[in-house]
Amino acid sequence: MSVYLLPAAIQAAATYRSKEHTDCAGVVYDAIDALRDRLPALVAARQAPERREGSLFPGRRESATAAARRTGQRRRLWFFQATTAELAVLDQLQTTSGARSRSELVSTAVEAYLLGRRRRSR
Repeated sequence: MSVYLLPAAIQAAATYRSKEHTDCAGVVYDAIDALRDRLPALVAARQAPERREGSLFPGRRESATAAARRTGQRRRLWFFQATTAELAVLDQLQTTSGARSRSELVSTAVEAYLLGRRRRSR
């Protein structure tokens, strides 16, 4: 399965794989397991960034170009292999989290897990 991740998350995934002796799918499943209860909130935050306090209007999704300009990073393609049974679990989590796609679910979880861990460990 392919997903788009921030370059920093791809680099963190490589480090995590080496340290934990796991494959790319293991990174994904560790991230989702760790953040299972927070996935709906993380997905919602990614889908509609908040507007300033007191605004009458909901947030608007940022374009990939605008996000790259703001963060200085453009998401890159990253792959992992999943079995039919694992895809079924991802499909169920996609529905319960409100993610628009498996890719959005996975990238949200992996980026939050790996990049959030890096910030906490500093």
